[in-house]
Amino acid sequence: MTDYKESKEEKELNELFEGKSTSNISKIVKKAKRITILRNIVISLLVIIFLSITLGFTWLSIMRWSQENAMRDIELFSRITDPNIEELGVQNEGNSLFEGILIFNRYKEIEGIPVNWSDHVFTYSLFGGVSRLTGDHSPIQIQDDNDGGMNSYDRVTKQRMMTFYHPDVLYTTKLSDDLASLNNVADNTLVELALSFDQKYSPKEVRELFPEGIALKWYWVDTYSKVDIERFAMKVLPELSTGIYGFDEMPEDPKKPLLSEQRFIGNIEMGVSLEEGKYHGEFERIYKQLKGNSSNLSTENIHVIGAVVTGTASDLVKLKDVNTIRATVLGVTANPHE
Repeated sequence: MTDYKESKEEKELNELFEGKSTSNISKIVKKAKRITILRNIVISLLVIIFLSITLGFTWLSIMRWSQENAMRDIELFSRITDPNIEELGVQNEGNSLFEGILIFNRYKEIEGIPVNWSDHVFTYSLFGGVSRLTGDHSPIQIQDDNDGGMNSYDRVTKQRMMTFYHPDVLYTTKLSDDLASLNNVADNTLVELALSFDQKYSPKEVRELFPEGIALKWYWVDTYSKVDIERFAMKVLPELSTGIYGFDEMPEDPKKPLLSEQRFIGNIEMGVSLEEGKYHGEFERIYKQLKGNSSNLSTENIHVIGAVVTGTASDLVKLKDVNTIRATVLGVTANPHE
């Protein structure tokens, strides 16, 4: 009897391992296998979902970090460039999985009147790269019939772009004297004018140059080395406004008379401190050039070689009596009644 029972159990075990068993044990094992497979599938799905969410948040965090760094670098650099240009705000657009687009809306302000200006468009990447949007960004160039020089115009607004003449450079073309042409402009026309001085001045000296009715908007700072000047020894074209450095004139505060130049120094020092910033190398070059042999950069190291002023055509004509002005170039104009 015992032998019969053992042989029966052995037979069931053999059938179980061969997959032919129909006993309860076989059904239990098959059910356990199904449960195990189902459990593994659920665990795999949960792991995939978890990893997807984690990677998604990581991607968003890195893109956000790249965007913030790009905005910081661009906005900081714009504080020492782009004469008399204001930023209205920035828009962010997705370009691809690894790249985004930043659009900086810009305008100029002429005696309380906003004048449209071309946007600044940059791309930033997941890996921290920042660059201008691919394409041609050069201005429109049209020859002036009066002096033979080249006038530059903004690609979008078709408004005149300012140019500047360095006092230590000998130019092979005639220096611009757009101030004389203001006699042909309606007296109430609002005008932006680029001034190039005959030598270097302190910001304080520049503030004392202009008669009443003329608003000082921006200072062109001398950031050129002797090597730069030697390279420009016989230059044909003046400096376009997109390639010079300086700072805005801040609202006058009797308690802080040097606020504008101190802010400029602060921006330069911040740019130097951001070693991973897009413009770190240029900030460092400007800092060393301005500081010279001084122990640190101070307002005494700031030398102004040009400026941007605004006013009505009738007011700006008064500048003809300022003998420190070497050249004048018209910028944007606006009609106060439009």
